[in-house]
Amino acid sequence: MMGNLNPLKYCFHGQHSKPRASFRTLPGIKKTREVCADCYEKIMADRKRKKS
Repeated sequence: MMGNLNPLKYCFHGQHSKPRASFRTLPGIKKTREVCADCYEKIMADRKRKKS
């Protein structure tokens, strides 16, 4: 079976395409969701701010 050969992946959170290798999975949610590294940092900072 052939995988997706496109080096870019669409980040639904930021509404943009980024390199596939930069995507990370968000922790602590039932459905696994991958976002790009930029959006990941923003989301985690926001969660940390809301927790305080």
